[in-house]
Amino acid sequence: MTQPITENAAYLRIRAAAEVAAGPPNSLRMRARGYLDLYHDSHGICRFALVAAHGALWASWYLICAKLAAMVFAVVDPTTKLPRRRRYDQFFAYVSLLKEINHLVMVETYVLVHTIQKLGVDVAIATGVPADIANDYDTAMRARRIDPAVARDLYHRHFLWEQERVVSTKLDDGFAVFTWPLMRNLCQRPWVWFGYFGAGKSLNFRNFTDQAERVEKGLIAYDRAMSYGLERLARTTHVRLRILPGIAHWRDKGLPRT
Repeated sequence: MTQPITENAAYLRIRAAAEVAAGPPNSLRMRARGYLDLYHDSHGICRFALVAAHGALWASWYLICAKLAAMVFAVVDPTTKLPRRRRYDQFFAYVSLLKEINHLVMVETYVLVHTIQKLGVDVAIATGVPADIANDYDTAMRARRIDPAVARDLYHRHFLWEQERVVSTKLDDGFAVFTWPLMRNLCQRPWVWFGYFGAGKSLNFRNFTDQAERVEKGLIAYDRAMSYGLERLARTTHVRLRILPGIAHWRDKGLPRT
């Protein structure tokens, strides 16, 4: 009997390495480093990983600010009858969900890249990666270059696939039980500012649970990364993570790679 792909020992080693590279859900800066490493591992082809590194860096400080605000509003918000403890518990559950989503997307992106590189495009497709995404990554990583228009389209398809597979359902479910009106409304309207955006160039959400708006802003983040320069962005990201590295990641710990 043929062994299922997802039980293949080599594939399982890749998934285990992905979990180590992504770190615990709370370790956003560690995840940013993992994303940057993954960008380099893909020979600069997985631009989704480079932009996502800045998503993790942004979240690492933005969620701290939101937590401080929630601690205050949990005490002084007169617009709800929810008990103070339940207010904060709901916010904490939402933040934990965001970190879990970030972790899951990192794991799946790592598995996508390394499965194609080490086991081949057919194995990646057998594990559920869309054939067009797997084939385009395979072709580009082999060539170590990619046409700019194809690269943007591949980023778009990769971003949309992750939204449909991991992000949207979890976000919708998380907001369904987030009944503290004040913080729920604030969390629906985050302002996103990555280090390469420039002053006054934040992306302000109208409705964070709107998948189309998340994809739209993800493409804006990509276009700004291209304008900044990908290699320049990778270098400045590396410097930023050396200054404030967060928890030591798998390379610092000497953990094995697949």
